[in-house]
Amino acid sequence: APQSWPSCLCHGLISFLGFLLLLVTFPISGWFALKIVPTYERMIVFRLGRIRTPQGPGMVLLLPFIDSFQRVDLRTRAFNVPPCKLASKDGAVLSVGADVQFRIWDPVLSVMTVKDLNTATRMTAQNAMTKALLKRPLREIQMEKLKISDQLLLEINDVTRAWGLEVDRVELAVEAVLQPPQDSPTGPNLDSTLQQLALHFLGGSMNSVAGGAPSPGPGQGRVGHGVPDGIPDVVVEMAEADLRALLCRELRPLGAYMSGRLKVKGDLAVAMKLEAVLRALK
Repeated sequence: APQSWPSCLCHGLISFLGFLLLLVTFPISGWFALKIVPTYERMIVFRLGRIRTPQGPGMVLLLPFIDSFQRVDLRTRAFNVPPCKLASKDGAVLSVGADVQFRIWDPVLSVMTVKDLNTATRMTAQNAMTKALLKRPLREIQMEKLKISDQLLLEINDVTRAWGLEVDRVELAVEAVLQPPQDSPTGPNLDSTLQQLALHFLGGSMNSVAGGAPSPGPGQGRVGHGVPDGIPDVVVEMAEADLRALLCRELRPLGAYMSGRLKVKGDLAVAMKLEAVLRALK
């Protein structure tokens, strides 16, 4: 943004005093003011809070008490998306991870747009992987891993290019199939998004998924039609259409409870937990 003339005047005066102090105290100040930037790095310098053109490679002069800097590594780096449990379109539960390679192409954007670039990239890659695999059956995931990896590469880059970062390679890794596909007509055949809801709501353990109300007990639970077996600690009841409305963000858990579309028998805090679960599935 352009500066007003008083701001420009103060900026120039303080910069001049900084240069003068550097000259008066040279060569002692040279040990602190001169920085060496290798070829694979760039230095982003902020002078009185305003960003300057990336500096380096080579020797860079910094004004004491005026300039602050941050180094940006331009080399290719990699990270691993830890294996997580996912439910495929045909009801299979599998453990899937990924290896991702990326590099920074614009050091200014990488510093200005995101505070923690590594964490943001990991979360973006994990969310893209989850959304892509929920739409596919197990056989397609196993047979077309390269095609899915290429699609993930494009989807992740659509987000990270605005951060000055580009993903060069994504490799999908199916660690294990924890539960085979559900082919039985009376077995779990609900939409994969509802299966993923059960996985999140029951803390990663799922005995069955069939379309209805989650009923978590201590350490385990079940999702199904009708009246639950035994006497569970908590029962959350709602129509399948209302559950789909929750997943589509057309209905909020609190609003559903107040309108009577969501009924809770037991601890009411469980109904509020749905809000966090829906955010995890977003």
